[in-house]
Amino acid sequence: MAAEPLTYSRAELTALLFKAGRGAGLPLGHAEDLGRAVGRHGGKAAFAAALRSLSKSWQGVELELNHSQLRIIDARAIQALPHVIEALQAGMSDVVLRNLDEPDLIPCYLAGKHISAVAEGTTWRFTQGDAQPEPTQEAPSQAQMAALETFAAKTYVPASATSRSGAGQGADQD
Repeated sequence: MAAEPLTYSRAELTALLFKAGRGAGLPLGHAEDLGRAVGRHGGKAAFAAALRSLSKSWQGVELELNHSQLRIIDARAIQALPHVIEALQAGMSDVVLRNLDEPDLIPCYLAGKHISAVAEGTTWRFTQGDAQPEPTQEAPSQAQMAALETFAAKTYVPASATSRSGAGQGADQD
């Protein structure tokens, strides 16, 4: 009899993606955004895009800002997409992401938001608009889960007498 593959709740996927983001060096807020977006709304393509993005080295982004438009050059989706939502909610007329690295993440970040996304080659323009359709919520593959666990493991504290002191039930809690 073949073993059934493990299934994960969306809450478990969200937590694992958050930990993986932190393990890859994402700032706390971006790791939370990644977990919520892909953990709640991601399918296999989004998990693959998130893993590719987490595997890249980190660099600063170039921003261009005027009174009504935000442009991000060489945009990394897991860094830039949260800013799309914030900028449009703050009253910007549009946000442009040039050379967006992982467009498969767009539906996850924009799920349920009233933001339209239009591709112009490798440039994406975001404006207030119709709500995005819900992305496909396929379960990640076991290989994707293992890769996320590898990133998440970078946040773990090595086991030692010091790290274990005070953990679990103490002698005074009989």
